[in-house]
Amino acid sequence: MDIYKYIKEKILIEKENRKTLALIVHPDLNITLKAPLEAEECIINKFIEKRTVWAFKQLEYFKQFQNKQVQSYVSGSNVKYLGRQYMLKVEKSESDYVTFNKNRFFLYTKQHDNIEYNKNILDKFMYHKAEVIFYKELLNCLATFKDMETPRLKIRQLNKRWGSYLNNTIILNPALIMVDKKSIRYVITHELCHYYYKDHSKEFYALLSSKIPNWQEIKHKMELKILTYR
Repeated sequence: MDIYKYIKEKILIEKENRKTLALIVHPDLNITLKAPLEAEECIINKFIEKRTVWAFKQLEYFKQFQNKQVQSYVSGSNVKYLGRQYMLKVEKSESDYVTFNKNRFFLYTKQHDNIEYNKNILDKFMYHKAEVIFYKELLNCLATFKDMETPRLKIRQLNKRWGSYLNNTIILNPALIMVDKKSIRYVITHELCHYYYKDHSKEFYALLSSKIPNWQEIKHKMELKILTYR
């Protein structure tokens, strides 16, 4: 196999206002190369060549997590919530709502056997929980950024990232409701650091490390947890 050709064909190049090149291997096995607007093709190709072996090893690592558990929305299936795994119990009811205790999620539904209908019930419940929990954790994280006004918070499905920051607005992926609060705080802190540094420069990572010294370990564990579900 020509590893360089294999990696290069998988790469999506995104040019943006930045100073450095960055190669990102995503858990879904996609690869993104972020490059400065003025970056020449020969420079990009040399950078890819240098990172080829690393990128290939990352792909092989992530491949082992591709056999995901599928959320089926029927009794006996599992629900991930704030870093814990719960058993789901679906019950016929005259109204639609969700409750949970230490061990189980209970989904009460008018259409017991309609999986898509029940999925919407649980998804709406998780979304509302995310709104409350994410905002609370945002305020906790802001306490370490003394000179920053409170940004707006939006929750929106993101294809290749856990969060983003733009124009004093933080957007968080609703999938983060599956992981523990420490991981949620890491993502929020990461995005708050973009208030000062737009790209992932050395200064950006220095600031992030000053806020969360073990952020790399948290990020790694968080992504592996989410990787096991779809």
